[in-house]
Amino acid sequence: MQSSAMVLMGSVRLELIRSYRIGDPGIGLNEPSGLTLNADRTALYTVCDDTKAIFCVDLEGQVLLQQSFFISAAGLEGIALSADGKQLFAVQEETNAVLIIDIAGRCERHQHPLAAMANYDSVAKHFPHRPDNKGLEGITVNTVNQHVFVVKESQPGLLIELDAECRTILSSRCLSKANGFSHPKVGPDKLDFSGLSYDPRSDSLWIVSDQGRCLFQYDWVQDVVLQRLDLEIGEGKRRLVRKAEGVAIDPECGRVYVVSDRDARLYVFKLAAVG
Repeated sequence: MQSSAMVLMGSVRLELIRSYRIGDPGIGLNEPSGLTLNADRTALYTVCDDTKAIFCVDLEGQVLLQQSFFISAAGLEGIALSADGKQLFAVQEETNAVLIIDIAGRCERHQHPLAAMANYDSVAKHFPHRPDNKGLEGITVNTVNQHVFVVKESQPGLLIELDAECRTILSSRCLSKANGFSHPKVGPDKLDFSGLSYDPRSDSLWIVSDQGRCLFQYDWVQDVVLQRLDLEIGEGKRRLVRKAEGVAIDPECGRVYVVSDRDARLYVFKLAAVG
């Protein structure tokens, strides 16, 4: 039998294990957007753009109220854990800013708008002065070098690499057909990107598309999509996850977690070898 590490280096498919309803209007968990594992990979953090809160959910979809907390910022779209497990990074779409949140202190420590970062001129043309609701949607951390990646939703889809302090834009890439971001049923003008997760086993990024209802595994170094995986959730009649807004990968146990904004559900997939 192949190990998870071996599976992740080659072509894989997604197999749905189960899904859980995580929505809870009573606490403001209405439209989960963004997903990241906690430090020991026993729970997940998520956010909602209409609630000033960081929600913690166990791997079976139960909200952990004692580990969830309110913050001062609203409009959060993506969330990621720092390499040392002590901080959370979140993005605001309207302001195109990265927030740094202290987990122990349960509060926002810093807010860094892209426009205030060094080298912003290199990406400024992709961000209109009047927000077009196509701003930052996802965030993740390269746990090897601590660089932070953020993704712009569309028009164009844009992946931006930041330094560990989120003060400098290091580089950026447009996500297009040229580097493999295409879909047989979604045109380039409609294809979007709503979340991402760094995979240290293969040094790649897993990027989820709401409109494509799929995952792209992308090699940043070689600037190429390695594979596209549909988010299938139904047997018999083919069904796909609706409005997938966040993804978190646990390569050590071969699991992929995806959260649906529309259905407020957490989907747990297994990565299985093809063939």
